[in-house]
Amino acid sequence: MQKKILKFSILGMVILFLSITIISCDKDDDPNDSIEEISGFLYTSTNSSAGNKIIVLERKTDGSVQEMANSPYATGSAGDAADGDFDTQYALRIIGDYLLAVNAGPNPVNSTISVFKINRNDGTLTQIDQNTSEGGTNNMDSHGVRSTSIAAFENGGTTWVVVGNQHSNPNYQGDPAEDFGIVTASDLRNLAVFTLDQNTGLLSFNSIGATYNEGTYGGPTSVEFNSTGTKIAVSTWGVTHFAVDEPDLSLQNPGRLYIYDFSGGVLSESGMYEEEGVSGNIGLSWSPNDNYIYLSNFNLHSTKEDNSLTVHDGSTAAKVQNFETGSRNDEACWTLVSPDNQNLFVASFGENVISVFDINSDGMISKTLDPNFYARGGGLPPGDTKDMYQTPDGYLYVSGAFHSHTVSVFTVGAGGALSEITGSPYEVPSSMGMISTEEAYLGLTGFEK
Repeated sequence: MQKKILKFSILGMVILFLSITIISCDKDDDPNDSIEEISGFLYTSTNSSAGNKIIVLERKTDGSVQEMANSPYATGSAGDAADGDFDTQYALRIIGDYLLAVNAGPNPVNSTISVFKINRNDGTLTQIDQNTSEGGTNNMDSHGVRSTSIAAFENGGTTWVVVGNQHSNPNYQGDPAEDFGIVTASDLRNLAVFTLDQNTGLLSFNSIGATYNEGTYGGPTSVEFNSTGTKIAVSTWGVTHFAVDEPDLSLQNPGRLYIYDFSGGVLSESGMYEEEGVSGNIGLSWSPNDNYIYLSNFNLHSTKEDNSLTVHDGSTAAKVQNFETGSRNDEACWTLVSPDNQNLFVASFGENVISVFDINSDGMISKTLDPNFYARGGGLPPGDTKDMYQTPDGYLYVSGAFHSHTVSVFTVGAGGALSEITGSPYEVPSSMGMISTEEAYLGLTGFEK
């Protein structure tokens, strides 16, 4: 706001008093500076190659957010923003009173997992040393390169944690195509199985559950248990060709969806899906009844434009439905099932839109809203939108992860219709001035007080 110079006259003093009053009222009306009660907390990670950090946002009863005073928290390990955009879902995972975070780290060095104890009264974090025999505060080796996704399930007193190590995301961009990275064979592209002691916060390595050595179909982007902990779904990157009107099928390799049976830390493959022209398979969510998997796919050939969202059998991975999201090349990447199990949200990186679908009683998907997608406001640059988180009281939070370093806030209405609140998007203060190769957020999760 521009300040005006006022003459020190009686009239001037009156005007000055009124101006201060108006400014004070305006500040109080700002939802980000409100005195609304704190109802919960949100967490995301910076993924900074100079040192990954956890950003903590206070969530107010009116849906607005504000960064906590002592945020962010250093993890003590490197992220991998310097290597450019790579995609993942479930980079952060709350397990009981602990927050687990991937530290993607620079290839070819093994990445790590950080564990923080959550203070559920005020949202603050205390890091758990994963190796007390060494000095300092240590993280857990992920037993692979570029940890990206964390799945967890508690069964019979044992908390199983499965970490997807992506290794790399080779891709082609533009026409003529320029290659960014090459497909490299490595057993460090894998699923690593751990257990978590919820009394101490200590992770213990169990085994390597699966490897994707050749890399032709990419490494893990998302890893998730079903509701009973008997199956794990894994999506992979493939080899993508984007920033072009039409991907070249001689360069593009499809991503994959794997289904594994899980028992006692052992994974056994029960199904696999791949389809020519469908690559960049990123976000996945299980249907509420575990019968299906919802998968988002961002890199599509023109013959597959209606495959931004695909629905798959939860045992065989066979495709049973497919849908468009947004418009062509909107780049659907992230999925979220609403807490009431009524809606599926799909976030598109390229167009910064959120698509809304209905979840039927049998777990299949339908589309009733027309149009069924909503743009994030604020004049955000293309290629910004990533993870989502919804609260039980009907607020949907969307990460502006790549360029804007913001969080957008929507109310969720009838049928999943979205309406962005006043003051959204919220620009995270500790990330102001950062560019995408310095910070590129991974993960978005939270809890209610």
